[in-house]
Amino acid sequence: MTTTISSKGQITVPLAVRKALGLRPGAKLEIRLGKEAEFIVSKAADKSFFGQFKGVCRKQAPWKSGREAVDAMRGPAVRGDVDPS
Repeated sequence: MTTTISSKGQITVPLAVRKALGLRPGAKLEIRLGKEAEFIVSKAADKSFFGQFKGVCRKQAPWKSGREAVDAMRGPAVRGDVDPS
């Protein structure tokens, strides 16, 4: 696949690549330089709390309670003043 760099330094990511990576408008990409004048593009990890939670939901949902969902994200509460039930 080939693409062209615009005068602003922008490129168009081909549709096949966008579909393969599940990219939508506003998606973040990570670009790394390869060994021989190449660059490697991958979908950037979503480091936001809600982005991480969304990933956990896809893998482990549904939960019986909101507490189970939170525990799955950050582990069970261990503070002495919090009722675990």
